[in-house]
Amino acid sequence: MNKFIKILLSLSVSGALLLLFILGLKPLYKNRFSKRWQYYVWIIVALRFLLPLTPDTTIVGSLFEKFDTATVMNEIPTSPNTPVPVDTGNSKAEPIQTNREITAAAMHEPFNIYVCLFFIWSALALILFVRKITVYQGFIQYIKAGNKEVSDIKILNLLSDCEEKLNIKTRVELSCNPLITSPMLIGFFRPRIILPVGKLEDKELSYIFVHELTHYKQRDMFYKWLIQIVVCIHWFNPFAYLLEKEVNKSCELSCDEKVISILDNTARREYGDTLISFLKSNNLYKSSLASVTLTEGAEQLKERLGAIMNFKKKSKAIIAVTAIFTVAVCVCFLATGAYAAPSVANEKKSFMEAATDIFGHDEEKKQFTEIISASGEMIGIIDNNKEIKKFVKQLDIESWNDMEQLPEDIDLVYSYISYEVIDEPIFLQDGKQLVNKSTLEFYISSKGEYIIRDYNQEIEAIARISEKAGRFLNAPEDLELNKNITAKDILDGWGLDFYVPNSDIESVIEKTDDIETARYYIGKTSFTEKELRKTSKEQKIQFYGADQNTLLNEIDDISEIAQYLNGLALDQWEYADNAPNPEEVECQIVRFMLSRDNKKELKEMDTQILYKSDGNYYIEEIIPGEYSDRGDIITHYQVSEEIAKYILSYIEIASN
Repeated sequence: MNKFIKILLSLSVSGALLLLFILGLKPLYKNRFSKRWQYYVWIIVALRFLLPLTPDTTIVGSLFEKFDTATVMNEIPTSPNTPVPVDTGNSKAEPIQTNREITAAAMHEPFNIYVCLFFIWSALALILFVRKITVYQGFIQYIKAGNKEVSDIKILNLLSDCEEKLNIKTRVELSCNPLITSPMLIGFFRPRIILPVGKLEDKELSYIFVHELTHYKQRDMFYKWLIQIVVCIHWFNPFAYLLEKEVNKSCELSCDEKVISILDNTARREYGDTLISFLKSNNLYKSSLASVTLTEGAEQLKERLGAIMNFKKKSKAIIAVTAIFTVAVCVCFLATGAYAAPSVANEKKSFMEAATDIFGHDEEKKQFTEIISASGEMIGIIDNNKEIKKFVKQLDIESWNDMEQLPEDIDLVYSYISYEVIDEPIFLQDGKQLVNKSTLEFYISSKGEYIIRDYNQEIEAIARISEKAGRFLNAPEDLELNKNITAKDILDGWGLDFYVPNSDIESVIEKTDDIETARYYIGKTSFTEKELRKTSKEQKIQFYGADQNTLLNEIDDISEIAQYLNGLALDQWEYADNAPNPEEVECQIVRFMLSRDNKKELKEMDTQILYKSDGNYYIEEIIPGEYSDRGDIITHYQVSEEIAKYILSYIEIASN
C-alpha cells in the first residue's frame, strides 16, 4: 500500500512540475505556436499525471528515494551490521516457543499510515468520479427533455455538406432545444448537434456546424474526460484543476483555429460575429463534462476573438521550433519521472528473487531447501520441485520492503537453506556443474513484524515481509517435507562442488575439510575442446593492448582456445584479495560465448586485466553481473612472471 501511495504522490509532483514548466514558457510560445499544438501539449502533462513510466534516475524518483532512505533510517534502531549465523549455538528454544504462541492480534502488521491515506484517497476519488458521472447523466436527461428533431431539409443538407467538407463518415444527428442559448455538441459515439430555438442565417449555421463537427473530429469529449480522470485521481492537487482549466480554454482556441484556417478575412469577422451573437445569456444548465459549446464566457470570448483576428499561418521556422519544443517537453516528461518501488529501482537480486524465474521451470533440476530451527534442529527438507515452486510463490517477494540492517528486538525462528545446481556456462569448470548455497533467515520482532535476511556468498538482502508470507514461513510443518534425509546426503549423492566466489583457500577448507577439493576453487583445471563445447558451441577470446582499447589478437577456434586456457596454469594462480592498484597495465583479455538469451549472439562473459605493481604481476578478473544476475564478480589473483609472459606472447605473436 505504501508503494502505491508513493507512486501516486510522485506522479502528482511530477505532473505539477511538467505543468509549471510549460506554463512558465507560455509567454514565449502563446502568440507564436499554433493553438492546436497548445491544446494537445497538455496530453503529455495528463499522461505524466497518470503513467508511472520512469527511467532509472529522475528528479522526482530521486527525491522519493531519499525520503525512503530517511524513513527507513528513522524506523530502524542502530545496531552493528553483523551477520547473524544460521546456527547460533545458543539454543533459543524458549523464544521460539513464545513467538509461535503469539496471538493473532499481535501477529498483525503494525498500523500503517499509508493504509489510512489509501482509503481516504480512494473514497474521495470515487465520490468525485461518481459525482461527475451523475452530473453528466443529469445534463443529458435535461437536454433530452427539451430536444426536438430538426426536419428542415435545407438545414439538414447544409449539415451534410459540412460533414462531407470535413470528411466525417459518421452520421451526426441535429436537434433544437428551447432550454439552451448556445449551440453545442453532445455524445461520444452517437454525436448530436443541438441548436437553440430561433432564426439562424445559413452562414451562421454553416459556422456553427463546422465548429461543432471539428470538436467531434478532434475527439474533444474523450480528451475532456481524460482530464476528468486526472482530476479524480489527483483531487488533492490544485495543479490538476489548473490543467483542467487550461485544456478547456485551449480546446475552443484550437477549434477556432481549425475553422478559420480555411476562411478569408471577411469570413473570419463573420465567424467572430456569430460567436458574439450567442453570448446573450448563460445557459440555464451548463456542463463542460457532457458537451462542447460554441461559447463559454465573455472573458474567454475576448481571447478567442483576438486570436481569430490575428491568425496567421505558421512559417516553416516556427514549425521547426515547435518540433524542438515538443522534444524538450517529452524529455522533461522522462526527466521528472516518478517513484519506482524498491524492487524495480534496486537492480541487485537476491537468490530468492532470482528463484522465481529458476524454480519450478525444470522438473528435473537439482535443487532442495533445508529447514533449520534457531536451536539447530533440522525440521525437514523440501526436495520436491513442485513444492519448491509453491514455497517460492508463497514468499510474496514483490511485497518485500527493503531494510538497511536487522533491528535489535528480533528472534530468529527458522533458517531456510537452499541449494541449487548452477548451469550457467561461465560458472562451469572442467565441464563440471557447481552448487550455489543461499540462506533465508526468518525472524519475528517484538512488535510482531516478520523480517527476513536473505544472503549467499555474494549478496545480502534484509526486508520486512507481508503477514501472509510471515505466517507461511512460521509454519514449515505445513509443507511437504522429507525428514529421512540430510543435506549432506543429497550433496554427496550429487558429487558436485560448492561455488565460492572471492574466497581464499582457508575459507574454502572450512567448508570442505578437503585440501584437494579446496584447490578446485582456485582453478586447478584442464580444458579440452569437447569440454569447452559443452559450455558454448562458439567462443572467442580477444587480446587488447595496454590501453585496453586496441585489439591486437583474436582467437575463435575452440581447440586453440582450449590450448590457450591450458597454458594459463590456473592451479598456480593465487588469490590476492588485497591486490594493489595497477601501476602499469600490460593487456586485457576478453572471452565471449553464445548468449543464453540469443543463441546466435556472442556475448562478453569474462574480462581479465593483466597488470604489474611493485614488480609483481596481477590479474583482475571480472564476470559481468548482466549475465549472471548476481552483480559483477571481481576477483584478484597474483600470477608468476612466466604466466604473464605466456599471456603477453599471444600479443607478440600477433605483432610479429
